[in-house]
Formats: sequence, C-alpha cells, structure tokens
Amino acid sequence: MKISLFTSLVPRPSLLNPPMPDIHTIRLREPWTSEPLDGKTVWRRSFNWPAGLTAREVVWLVIEGLPATSTVEVNEEHLTADALGRFEITRLIAESNRIAITLADAGGDNCPFDVRLEIDEG
Repeated sequence: MKISLFTSLVPRPSLLNPPMPDIHTIRLREPWTSEPLDGKTVWRRSFNWPAGLTAREVVWLVIEGLPATSTVEVNEEHLTADALGRFEITRLIAESNRIAITLADAGGDNCPFDVRLEIDEG
C-alpha cells in the first residue's frame, strides 16, 4: 500500500478558484427626468420587469456616490440601504417600475449618479 503525505499540501481546485456569484448588471442610464420640489431635486426614471427574472434571484438597486442625506423610493416605497449601500428591491419589482431619488441640491440635465440593478442569481 502506497501512501502519499503530499496530497494534503496540494490545494484543491475549489480553494484555488472559489465559485463567483452570478450577478447580472443592468445599467439605468437615460432617460432620467428631474424636477424641483420644496428646495430639493427629484430624479425619476422608469424601468420594466427584468427579462428572465426568476423567484430565486435577488434584485439590488445600486447607486454609486449617493449622499446620506438623499432619499430613494421604488414604486413609491421608501428604501433603506444595506451596509454596502445597496437597496434590496426584489419584493417591489412589478411589470412597470419607477425610481425616485431626492437630493438636497443637485439640479442639472443629467442624473449625477451611476445607477444600476444587480440581479444575484444565487
């Protein structure tokens, strides 16, 4: 019987290449609209149900550079970010959806943020 002591020293392939999460990204670029409201600016954009979305997937709204003083709503429901600054919106997704971002002072022609949906396929 031949025994090798080196097998425990060789890294297993699963340790070398851990599985990466399957995340599908949908960038929410134009068209955004803005309107002044009580000294603030509200940025709005619509989006449809993500094609192929299944019950086991989790949908996150990610807004890069969002100030802590802003508010975010999806389909008129106020959202609270997680520790990474993302908003879990899976239960809010409908056939047609509307995002509203309210800022203390951010007028202009273009939405000042990189906004995207991240769909975690688990």
